[in-house]
Formats: sequence, structure tokens, C-alpha cells
Amino acid sequence: MTAKKGAQLDKAFAALLSEDDAQALEAIAVIHEKGDALSIRPLLHALAQTDDPARQRRIEGLLYEVKVKDAAAELAKALDLPELLDVRKTAIAAFWNAGLDAAPYVERLVQIALEGDAGETFEVLTVIENQEVLPEKAARLALARVKKAVDKETDPYKKTILADLKKHLEDRLGVQE
Repeated sequence: MTAKKGAQLDKAFAALLSEDDAQALEAIAVIHEKGDALSIRPLLHALAQTDDPARQRRIEGLLYEVKVKDAAAELAKALDLPELLDVRKTAIAAFWNAGLDAAPYVERLVQIALEGDAGETFEVLTVIENQEVLPEKAARLALARVKKAVDKETDPYKKTILADLKKHLEDRLGVQE
């Protein structure tokens, strides 16, 4: 990255948090044009800090189209940041919306499905369903964990999603229950 491009992005990241909607939307446009994988976390931070629906839609749209090198790794890192818990569902959804390879992160995603709310569980199910390849070891570990969790889940909606995840993993692994 050139120094000029880096300075433009730094300025855009700062403007993302501006009270001025025009500045923030202009910053999103700059990031869209010049951004890279390192733009993902500032976008998620801005998303977590704004209540403006137009800004939220623009940021989510950008994240859902991200095709830059290392985007999946940056999204995966963001899943573990406490300050981004409120937008973790968006980060998960970005994997499948953008068609990113989530295979290296299957175990972490399943952990979130088990610990998180029903919305996060649904997004994880969608990501896993849309993966062309799942690492067999990770898928088998995930299946074992999901099987245990289904019976213990008290939220009927989340229990249904976990059961769907279990069925999907069984089908992918050729496991007959």
C-alpha cells in the first residue's frame, strides 16, 4: 500500500465515526474504492457504533461484497473481539454473502453457534451449508459438539437451527443416525 493510499484510508476510517452523515458516507465510498482486508475491522467498529440505518446498510453492503485477499482471516479475527460482539452476526454473514472460504474457521464458527444467540447460530448454519469443502476432522468435531448441544438447548428456535446444522453435517459426512 502506498503512503498516499494509507493516509487516505486512515482519514476515511476516522470519518466513518463522524457525526456528519455526508462525511461518513464519503468515507465508505473511499474505503469501497481503495480498501483492503485491513478495512474490515474499522468497518465493523463503525457498524457497531452507528444507529443510522443508511450507514448500517452501506457498511453491511460493503462487507457482504468484500473480495480482497485475507478478508476471511480478518473476519475470523473480528469474531473474537469483545467490542464487536454486537455485530458478530454481520461478520459471520459476510463469509457466505461474499463467498469467502470459511473452511479454516469451521470449529470457531460452530463454537459461536453453540454459545451465541439464535441469529448467530442461523448465520453459522448458512455459512457451513454454503461451503464447498469442509475439512473432515473439523466437521466431525463440529458434529459431535452439535449433537450434545441439541439435546441441552432450551430455546426452541435455536434448537431447531442446531438440529438443522446437525443434519447438514451428518449428510456432508455420510453419517447415518
